[in-house]
This record gives sequence, structure tokens and C-alpha cells, in this order.
Amino acid sequence: MSAQATVLERVTLDTRPATARIGAEIHGVTLSGQLEPARVAAIRQALIRYKVLSFRGQHHLDEAGHEAFGRLLGELVPHPTVPSLSGTSFILDIDGSHGGDRASSWHTDVTFVDTPPEISILRGVVVPDAGGDAVWANTAIAYADLPPILRELADKLWAVHSNDYDYAASRPNARPEDPAPP
Repeated sequence: MSAQATVLERVTLDTRPATARIGAEIHGVTLSGQLEPARVAAIRQALIRYKVLSFRGQHHLDEAGHEAFGRLLGELVPHPTVPSLSGTSFILDIDGSHGGDRASSWHTDVTFVDTPPEISILRGVVVPDAGGDAVWANTAIAYADLPPILRELADKLWAVHSNDYDYAASRPNARPEDPAPP
């Protein structure tokens, strides 16, 4: 190893699995855009393993801190059809109390584009005492658990994934197979 090479220090996170198949809580980390590379690498490894990570008690994290932390994990991608929160470049306001239902129905995060983002970050600013749950699914495990005959069937299927649903409110009589407006 040359004198200029650096050894990445190994960081152990206080990781507590949430379920047997998906999710973990990470304790003892204060999120920011200033985390050392070894800690970021450990968070990435935990994300690969658990698919969903929760970091409780991050009340200090504002929109700028949220974006700065996101940049540590990779290139940020703006939503292609929904405007970002004023004063930010990438944050969406999904507050269900404003009459919108973006936070209240099944959805995936920008998976309809040619190259979907690698990850999404959800920051709960106001969380109700009950309800308001985000439910996550591990489709890799679901696929792996399929009986071989269903896995083979799934391997042969094709689907078109689009964002046409976002325009449904402006087209109340439209059917799912109708093309999106220009």
C-alpha cells in the first residue's frame, strides 16, 4: 500500500432489525451532510442489507440538512413531474393534511423513469400519535419466496410502468389504458 493510500476505518452501527425480512433502526447516528466516509459506507451497507433504515430523533435535520445528507449517499434526482418544496431543489412536501393524497395511497418513488433513483429518503417532520404509517415491501424476498413455477411465470411477464396515474384527476373518465395527456 502506498503512503498516499488511506485505509477506510470500519464503523459499527448500533443496528436493530425491525422485522425478519425488511427494515432496521439505526441508533447513535446524528444525520448531516458532514458524516465521515466510513460512517456513510456503514449506512450504505446497512441499507443494502435491510432495504429500509430508520433514524429516530433527527429533529435537528432541516431541508438543507436533509439534502446534504442525501448527497452523501449519491446524486440527488428531482421528481420529474412534481415541483420541489420552495427553497429546495429535491424535497417534496407530501403533507397529507394539505388535502393531497400523495402520502395516503400506495405508490413507488419515481420508478416510472428510465433510470429510477437508487434510494429515497423520507423525513417525518410531523408524525401523528397513531396512524401515518409508511409500509415498505421487500420485493426481492417476495420474488425469491415464490414457488419455482410462479417465479418462471414472473420472469416471462412484461409490464409498462408509467406515471399516467398522476394525471387521473384531470381526466376523471379516463381508463388506465388511455395515454397520458401531452
